[in-house]
Amino acid sequence: MVMREKKSNTQTLYELVDYLPDFCKGYLIVRANDRGIATRIGYARNLKTFFEYVLKNVRAFQGKNVKDIQATDMDRLTVEDIDLFIGYYSENHEKPTIARMKSSISSMYNYLANTLRAISYNPVLGVQRVDVPKKDYVVYLNLQEQEQLLNTIIYGTGLTEREKSLHKRYVKRDLAMVFLLLDTGLRAAELQGADNRDVDLSECSIIVTRKGGSINKVFFSDEAAEYLRDYMLEKEQSLPMFNGPADPLIISEKGTRLTVRQYENIVPKYVNAALPERYGTINCHKLRSSFAMEFYMRDPKYGGHDILALQNRMNHKRLETTNIYAKAANNVSKETRNWRQTTDK
Repeated sequence: MVMREKKSNTQTLYELVDYLPDFCKGYLIVRANDRGIATRIGYARNLKTFFEYVLKNVRAFQGKNVKDIQATDMDRLTVEDIDLFIGYYSENHEKPTIARMKSSISSMYNYLANTLRAISYNPVLGVQRVDVPKKDYVVYLNLQEQEQLLNTIIYGTGLTEREKSLHKRYVKRDLAMVFLLLDTGLRAAELQGADNRDVDLSECSIIVTRKGGSINKVFFSDEAAEYLRDYMLEKEQSLPMFNGPADPLIISEKGTRLTVRQYENIVPKYVNAALPERYGTINCHKLRSSFAMEFYMRDPKYGGHDILALQNRMNHKRLETTNIYAKAANNVSKETRNWRQTTDK
């Protein structure tokens, strides 16, 4: 049996762009490079769905292939055409997904109208609004659950026999990786892009490229430094050829940089063993949410309930995004207001 090599995110994006109209290359590769590659892949997939619908359902485009569509052709689509597509798409998708689809199409039209000047206006501006319900809760791991997860990584408790047989090889790497995500609120893609030279153990910091392209120094705790030190020392001893300054920080046994998909596979494995009831709900991004919730809910005398500090740590551009955690924390407080009644006497 021949094993096919997994595609990188960059390969996936370029394959999608090659399928789309030529003007999408400038939009998705050049103009949107301030967005994460996963976001651009999402845009590309949404546009693929949109164009395939248009070719089947809009008379002016019938008989064409996706590649035949020119930038100036997009002026032939009306507000009604896009409204009908959104209605069609809404039949099988939830509102957040519909809103992302609409945003993908609107961003493309903005590029065509404002950058290429190939069309006269953005018709998506006239499309019916998609109201996405605002959540007042956040899925996260509390400190006790975080400890259970970390203990499973350390000791292998609950892993299958096959997983246990591989556990010793990866325990220091996985512990450093998961603890750092919980300790800093970094996105998996931000940690995934870090190299050895980006870590300064003496000042407990790591330099990462943030979502959006900015480069920041992020500080971590002494405990995170110990786990990172253990992992980096083990890597230096067992894989010295992959431990140069410019080599990736978190690597596979072959010395290759772990992909974001691999990060997303590692976390659920340990969640399933440590907290089977949370399996399917906790992933890498929920580790980021776990950091945010516990950071905000700390005792105020230790810096808790500081929304601006949390905004800075999460690298949110808008305070509104950070406020999700403040509102969720307030709900947690409401839920536990009768804590004394459940305390053992």
